[in-house]
Amino acid sequence: MTGTRHVHVVEDEEPIRRSLHLMLRALGHDVQLFDSGSAFLAALPHLPIGCVLLDLRMPEVDGLEVQRRLTAAGAVQSVIVMSGHGDLGVAVAALEQGAVAFLEKPFSRAALQQALGCAFLRLEDAETYRRHLRAAAVAVQRLPSIERQVLELMARGHDASSIARQIGRSDMEVELARSRIFAELEVETVTEALHMAFAARRVALL
Repeated sequence: MTGTRHVHVVEDEEPIRRSLHLMLRALGHDVQLFDSGSAFLAALPHLPIGCVLLDLRMPEVDGLEVQRRLTAAGAVQSVIVMSGHGDLGVAVAALEQGAVAFLEKPFSRAALQQALGCAFLRLEDAETYRRHLRAAAVAVQRLPSIERQVLELMARGHDASSIARQIGRSDMEVELARSRIFAELEVETVTEALHMAFAARRVALL
């Protein structure tokens, strides 16, 4: 896939759609806007292949249902999911369903560019994308046992207190393990750590 990069924004809040439209146009992308999941799905057969910026929290047809229908339709679009603070469990479900990345609102232009880079890499250069996944898998595998255990439970949507109860450690020990995970994987947020964890999982599906 070369030439124009297409981004389909599925977001029910008009101010966010407008802001994303301006940001994406400034980045040189062709942008189409949809105010609901149903509107996007109705247009899907006629849309060019590209990246879908998909809000998870929408009335009627939510983001997870849109993802399920995309999979059922055999669509090859790359999906980046967006949601507000505190939606880690929903984000995990979206990543499990194959989303390439998760953006927590409000997000920066740099975070958007990074997510789009990964999404378009999947569409445009499959081999380099596979190398990206393999590198993540190697980094995760190199984590010490306790850190891998904590990361796996994070990737299942558990918070620090829940993880501590399940592995028989204190909350402080889990927080320290999370800090070591961030340092070893060279990430700064839980979202970035989850990206690494799910990228590592996808290697098994290649």
